Amino acid sequence: MPEQQEQFQSAVWQVLEAVMFENWLRFYFISEKPDAPAGPDGEPPLFLAVPHKGMERIRELYPHLLPLAEDMNGQEANFESSRRAVCTFVLDNLDGKSMPKDMAAAIFESATFQIQMQLFNAWVQMHEEQLDQGFLEFGAWRKLFGQWRETPGGRELADRLALAGQGAARGGATVH
Repeated sequence: MPEQQEQFQSAVWQVLEAVMFENWLRFYFISEKPDAPAGPDGEPPLFLAVPHKGMERIRELYPHLLPLAEDMNGQEANFESSRRAVCTFVLDNLDGKSMPKDMAAAIFESATFQIQMQLFNAWVQMHEEQLDQGFLEFGAWRKLFGQWRETPGGRELADRLALAGQGAARGGATVH
């Protein structure tokens, strides 16, 4: 694999890891603030509340992801705040540091990244009950997702997503 391609693949995984970590944070550390004013849906907003011990553990095990946890902790958790937190983290901590400057935009727009993100989202949905049974460290999520991607079902879904992406890129119909 040429060096540029390796660099790109590495960057894709770094950005995907940030997305996975943000998802993991929301999965285990989301809570309601009962005293917060109700949102437009009449429900109190959800906030990310990582306890002090949790932040210490993140600092110890995943120091490269700590800025993302610090940015999100105590903040309202919704689609827009999550997206903004990941993008900010990638631009501030990865782009121009562990990947070439200005590569982040190309990663976010790439079919490779979109497919991996769709695979991860599918994995979370398919394994939600298992993930909900008890707290799992982020490293366990990474390992379980990696193992699942290597299963026949994971590879088949990746292939289908790649084919659908190629069809969409050519302006053809997508496969569902």
